[in-house]
Amino acid sequence: MKEKTKILTLEINNITMDDLIDKLMEELETETKNLIFTPNSEIVVRAYDDSDYAKILNSADYLVPDGAGLLLAAKILGEPLQERVAGYDLMRGLLNKISDKNHSVYFLGGKPGIIDLAVKNVKEELPEINMAGFHHGYFDRNNKNKIIDEINRIRPDLLFVGMGVPLQEKFFAANFHNLNIKLGLAVGGSFDVLAGYTERAPLWMQKMYLEWFYRLLQEPKRISRMIALPRFLMLVFKEKFGI
Repeated sequence: MKEKTKILTLEINNITMDDLIDKLMEELETETKNLIFTPNSEIVVRAYDDSDYAKILNSADYLVPDGAGLLLAAKILGEPLQERVAGYDLMRGLLNKISDKNHSVYFLGGKPGIIDLAVKNVKEELPEINMAGFHHGYFDRNNKNKIIDEINRIRPDLLFVGMGVPLQEKFFAANFHNLNIKLGLAVGGSFDVLAGYTERAPLWMQKMYLEWFYRLLQEPKRISRMIALPRFLMLVFKEKFGI
């Protein structure tokens, strides 16, 4: 089985959630630094149109498929992926794993107030969690430098950044190597879910690959972004048949 599957311009790791979490937890005990991005179909299309963004995504240590569309595309291209590795589930899996260990985490992103509630809920659910710090995602250049200085002073093992696409990936691209952390993960809108501001789709919808539709029902303004989905499939078929 190939370790990576190429989907348009991105090299996607072919790994299961459990195996990835195990690898990351092992490497937290070493001096290894890992950066993880979790693209979905919309992000793949954005990367197809923007070679600089594609380069940023491919620079990650792990690029894993957050979205059923990538699994479908990989199957069409004849290089199936083992399973979906959703960013929210990866984040929750890591939080659960570190909650009884001596590893700390820092949350960066979300709206003011929302991030506070997300942290509060995590602490209530996982009282043993070592929450090193947090900050909302609305800041200017001067504040960004202060936040980076704070992170480097605190030295959290894990840094979760949820500032939306492509800001979160560009933040890591510009700063990852200068951050005193061991693991960086871009988590998109996950802080909104942790705060209870938005809800994930029911499990049956996730299993039927309808999570995108549930999000659209919650946020109708996302309809303009959904245009990327049929284009994604068109580009995959073009890649498959060379048309």
